[in-house]
Amino acid sequence: MTRTSVRPGMGRRSFLRIGGRGAAVVAAGSAVTWLSGCGSGETAASPSRLSVKLAWIPNVEYAGVFVGVNDGFYTKQGLTVDVLPGGPNSAVVPMVTTNRVNVGVEAIPENVATAVARGSKLRIVGAGLQKSPECWISLADKPVKSPKEIEGKKLGITLAGKNTALVFMKRNGVDVSKVTLVPIQFDPAPLAAREVDAIWGFASNQPVSLALRGVETHVMPLADYGFNRMQSVFFVSQQTLDDPAARENARKFMAGSRQGWEAALRDHKHGADVIIKKYGADLGLKLDEQIKSLDAIAPYVTGDDAAGGKGLFWMSDALIQETITSLSSIGIKLDASLFTNELLG
Repeated sequence: MTRTSVRPGMGRRSFLRIGGRGAAVVAAGSAVTWLSGCGSGETAASPSRLSVKLAWIPNVEYAGVFVGVNDGFYTKQGLTVDVLPGGPNSAVVPMVTTNRVNVGVEAIPENVATAVARGSKLRIVGAGLQKSPECWISLADKPVKSPKEIEGKKLGITLAGKNTALVFMKRNGVDVSKVTLVPIQFDPAPLAAREVDAIWGFASNQPVSLALRGVETHVMPLADYGFNRMQSVFFVSQQTLDDPAARENARKFMAGSRQGWEAALRDHKHGADVIIKKYGADLGLKLDEQIKSLDAIAPYVTGDDAAGGKGLFWMSDALIQETITSLSSIGIKLDASLFTNELLG
């Protein structure tokens, strides 16, 4: 799932790299267009406008944003939102750093942290995923249920995920010498063919793909075993936070995005319909895939903290520390000053 500024050992987290969509994905990355946020009830007199850059093509990974546009939640905030989709080699961080867009949504926080370490003045202002969907995926009739059960197994691993996988195993007391690593791509076919015992992947990606082929799986999330970090992070420049008008627009955007995600989580079919009918139809996306992927991603959006009263996107002290600890273990330096909840009040 290679995307922008991917650090060694970290893959691009695409939830929907399934089916025969390669040509459409490439087209989306090379010739993206702006999607104007003209939701229901919007008029040309809308007082404020904001642009948001996504890191990947329109799909349910961004359901809340697209539902926010479609259902008029941004309009009710007095905001017109222009959405710039991404794709292969479609950078997000530079667009925000240079203020060419107002808000970015980056798959993994290390991309933002790395830019900050190099001098960019950016802040993460919300966690689209409270829980990391990274996981080990095994077959339901031969499940790998705990880290120690990895020993003696043949594991399919992508080049991008190898470093993180090794760190995870060592942190959980797995004797790596007793593990056989088999290089694979993101296609879960080797697992379906029983060429490996488990593969490294994402809970809302490969398991969905396999289920649609009639292959049932067992998922072991890394987050359940001491390796969690927020993902699909919203971020802005410090300049945006320092400018009262820009800051207020960003606050309105986060509020509308929350409402969009709440609506998508209430009705997964509606969230998928918006993607298919308005944004993803030409990309080869399929409604059943999108619904099942939204079913799978929902628990990672809400996580363990969102239902505690602060709402979606809120970055608790515990989540921030988990993110810092996990990223530090793979060589990414950052501290709590990177994160702020000030737009989520």
